[in-house]
Amino acid sequence: MKNLRWISWRHNSSSLPTNFPQQELRCLILSGGLQKQLWKGYKYLPSLRMIKLHCLKNLNMTPDFGGLPNLERFMLSRCPHLEEIHPSIGDLERLIFLVIASCDNLKMLPPIKKLENLSISECNKLSLVRKKVASSDLSHNLEHLTNFFVTVFPCCSENVYDDELSMDVEYLEEPLLLYNSIKKQTGLHFISRGLRKLILNDCHLGDEDMESDVWDLPNLQELNLSQNDFSRLDFTILKLPWLKWLDVSFCYSLLKLSNLPSSIAVLRADDCYLLETAGNISNCKWLWKASLMGKNEIDGDIILESMLQGNAIEDHFISLNLSGHYIPKGFVGKLVKGDTFTLQLPHNWYDNFCGFLVCNANSYPAPCVKISIKQELDKDSQYEVWSVSNEATRRHIKSTYIGYVSFKSLRRHTSWSSSDDCDTIFFSLCNKYKTSSKSESMFLAKLIPKGDVMQTTEVATDCLEFYEEEREYGKTFTIQHHSKSSIKIIWDPLN
Repeated sequence: MKNLRWISWRHNSSSLPTNFPQQELRCLILSGGLQKQLWKGYKYLPSLRMIKLHCLKNLNMTPDFGGLPNLERFMLSRCPHLEEIHPSIGDLERLIFLVIASCDNLKMLPPIKKLENLSISECNKLSLVRKKVASSDLSHNLEHLTNFFVTVFPCCSENVYDDELSMDVEYLEEPLLLYNSIKKQTGLHFISRGLRKLILNDCHLGDEDMESDVWDLPNLQELNLSQNDFSRLDFTILKLPWLKWLDVSFCYSLLKLSNLPSSIAVLRADDCYLLETAGNISNCKWLWKASLMGKNEIDGDIILESMLQGNAIEDHFISLNLSGHYIPKGFVGKLVKGDTFTLQLPHNWYDNFCGFLVCNANSYPAPCVKISIKQELDKDSQYEVWSVSNEATRRHIKSTYIGYVSFKSLRRHTSWSSSDDCDTIFFSLCNKYKTSSKSESMFLAKLIPKGDVMQTTEVATDCLEFYEEEREYGKTFTIQHHSKSSIKIIWDPLN
């Protein structure tokens, strides 16, 4: 075992074996142990890159980090008796990733120099003291914070008693982020302008918080403000010039979004029941994905038209989710009943069309559409046309999903040659949530002529600006298979 590099130890013993190899060990994962400390004193593990500690019920102190010079990731969860993280963690030059969750008695975090990713949740007694995580050393090293983000959960601001307010902010060095629900001392305070990702969901943020002058974050790219209490967001006040991903879902009081930054690529505003407008998004040329599900007053035609006028029409995908009662006018009365649809391609289609648009309206959530571009299928398909202007029909529909795929993007990123041998696009719906024969699905797909969509300026598109990061359950569009004569795509609108 002298070359052992990875240990994952699930046990109920009160001590960790001491005879494991130390020089080559890269990863140490411990869970379910009864020990109060991992080891006594100082232990030199020069190659160790990651430590994960989970459900160590008696652990009251982390080890001395002085012997772990190359540690990069430290994850700590469900250690209820842990009160302190050894101060030597602040001397680690390579530590960039720190996760602390469900450590109810943790009271203090030492300053840490070059963190890029920080997540804190369910650490009730850390509510005020956690501000010390950002020290003057951190603020002087913002050039290292290219991917820094902070996660704040509501449980981090609960269970704070009035006598704890004696720990005044002036005793805490340069707080990175603070949210307090205490009436005597409320507000948001940002110091690090190097933040790129910020999650503030369910933090009871109101209009006064969103109109504060603390929102000058020039490097922020991703912002999650879901489940908050504000009624409006004005991005002339929120100075976020490079914001690409915004989530305001479940903000039940939200009435208005205005002046979205032109850099925005992804907008999520599901179940914002009072939302009336997303403002003028005609300048949001990178917007390719928007989700506005649930009852609201948004005009889906305006959103779709603006997205089709953006950069995605030539070089990317488009995915738009709307509440079921809203069918864009270009599809009203034309949708075809069924779980499949076939779109025939005319001669010289690649020269005349920039891509294809597909609409799926159905009575159940979370569809997944398989798209195949290839030679004509052998069997003919018969369809029953429904008029969706009929109110009885609309009541069956829960969700409407609109997707767009550009031919140019497919040709650029795959071996597909867009050959004239391909004359059919076949759409099929697969959905594990479809539970009964009464479930209804309707389709329509159409080609978008190149002359129909005019770009105001010719741009050299950098696809990184579309900010298509893979999420927990995958990507919105996934190229499953491709060859010179065919291609298969999975479109999952909820990813």
